[in-house]
Amino acid sequence: MLRSVRVSWLGSMQSAIAATLTTPEWWAMALAAFLVRGGILLVLVPIVALPTPAGFITDVSPGVEALFLGTPTPAGMLLAVAVVTMVVTGLAWAGLAGSWFDVVLVREAATSDELDVGWQPVPVSSGRAFGMRLLAHLPTLLALSYALVRIVLVSYQQFTAPDDAGVPIVDRVVGRVPDAILAVTVAWLAGEVVGGLAVRRAAAGMGTRAAVIGSFRQLLRPRGLATFGATTAVVVGVAVPFALAIGRAWDHLRSYLLFGVEAPQLTAALVVLVCTWVLGLVVLGAALALRATAWTAEVGSS
Repeated sequence: MLRSVRVSWLGSMQSAIAATLTTPEWWAMALAAFLVRGGILLVLVPIVALPTPAGFITDVSPGVEALFLGTPTPAGMLLAVAVVTMVVTGLAWAGLAGSWFDVVLVREAATSDELDVGWQPVPVSSGRAFGMRLLAHLPTLLALSYALVRIVLVSYQQFTAPDDAGVPIVDRVVGRVPDAILAVTVAWLAGEVVGGLAVRRAAAGMGTRAAVIGSFRQLLRPRGLATFGATTAVVVGVAVPFALAIGRAWDHLRSYLLFGVEAPQLTAALVVLVCTWVLGLVVLGAALALRATAWTAEVGSS
């Protein structure tokens, strides 16, 4: 049962830091939860060449035209249904796996000697945890819908009556929808926090509805905003240098591969890339574990 523990915000953060630094296995669990919930895409961005808008349109336009303007064949429809089913199933399994890691991490942190959370964890299924995260991201879905409408309208305007034809269409569109980008970013960050808090409140014995609503309220309190700001700054402060370092190491390795340098130089570049990646993932896992532990410590604080 959840009971309030009166401890200062600074004391709560200090306890979370001490518990995180002395329990490196939490780093692996936090990193695994992050990666399977989509973080792997962010990790791969520095070394994966994303398609340009023109290339993307060129690749997908034949299929779109055949689907909407042509006569779909039974084989084509069956393939489309199979692809959608596989994507949805994969996302669901990834969400459940990430929720399982999250539940285990909550249980470990709640029973840690370094934290005095004021409650004993009760079993929470991965399915319930995943469902609460989906509920927490309903505002994100609304923000995405708003952003999609804004982007479509602005794109149509720029295609039909461009303000400055010398500027790439993507730059023109992005520069005119900062509100949509900001709305999606804020909603996504808030949904991640509320979903994580809801799982922790459920582990403390709350019902699903009370856990989700209470998490929204806790995020909007001064302590919640302070925890959100501090932990987000730590994660971003680790993730951005990590991405830049990986991108730089990959650029060196790719240039060596293109120009055919000597084997020792190529090996050294490969070792630098691998070491940078491994070290970056370890530090990122520690930052993610700190964020998770800080929110666990905040659930029972007042």
